[in-house]
Amino acid sequence: MKGFKGIILTLLLFMMILLGACNQNDSDKDKNNTNKDATYIYYINKSETKLVDEIYNPKGTTKSELVEEYLNLLTEEPKDYAYKKTIPDSVLIDEYKFNKDDRLLSIYFDSGYSTLTGISEVLCRASIVKTLTQIEGVDSVEFYVDGQPLKGANDKPIGFMDSDEFITGNEDVFVTVYFSNETGTALVPSNLKITYDGNASIEKLIIEQLVHGPIEENMIKTLPEGTELIKVSTKDGICYVDFNEKFLEKVSGIKDEVVLYSVVNSLDELSTINKVQFTINGSPKKNFRDKIPFDSQFERNLELVEGSK
Repeated sequence: MKGFKGIILTLLLFMMILLGACNQNDSDKDKNNTNKDATYIYYINKSETKLVDEIYNPKGTTKSELVEEYLNLLTEEPKDYAYKKTIPDSVLIDEYKFNKDDRLLSIYFDSGYSTLTGISEVLCRASIVKTLTQIEGVDSVEFYVDGQPLKGANDKPIGFMDSDEFITGNEDVFVTVYFSNETGTALVPSNLKITYDGNASIEKLIIEQLVHGPIEENMIKTLPEGTELIKVSTKDGICYVDFNEKFLEKVSGIKDEVVLYSVVNSLDELSTINKVQFTINGSPKKNFRDKIPFDSQFERNLELVEGSK
């Protein structure tokens, strides 16, 4: 009798475990389906290095209603304090309209959009495009600024964009790195998407891009061959950069100021950095190549950026 009860209890326990596993699988399936079918509003993280998202339950029912609803959300502060809104107060949307085939959306911004530069502009654009192209019937989006098509770094219209152009994840960050123009007299910005695995700081990744050199045409590497980053850290808005002695060597055909500020301007694109201070092999140096005082803190120099004058 005791053996029979033991068998019954064992069977009941087995059935309970099996039922629990099935319920868990169903729960996981429901969760995955919910995430897959969910709508997200894409914002920008506070340090302005990547997109972040908040799940959202749309209220509108038509395509036009949803476009207006999502654009309004992108001008408002997100619920999460670690995020910042996509469209700043200085940027206004004059109107939006659909193309002839009704699946292409054009957004017309006022001149305030021109104040967005570098990584801030790229993230703003990515956020808007990825948010709006979730709407059924919105395949691509193009931007106009003050009545003119938005142009890229090559001064050509960017045209229609879809979400595939901004494939992002928790490991993707956008950075703006400054290289030299072809004459070595000015800086040229390069907007890059790099992989961030959490094992290295964003500052280190930016400097590594400078060490590797540009991937675009009409740009020249600024750092001398053999330059190595020994250490980089940021505290209270000041980024401390320690290079080896190769950084002091002359780069043929490139102005010394362009070399120096390619590092300063690139790092200063991060919202957490206001100034940059250099050392060589752990020690301060009085001058940079005997010309530029090197023992102080450097701020971004926009006058050296090509086309700024």
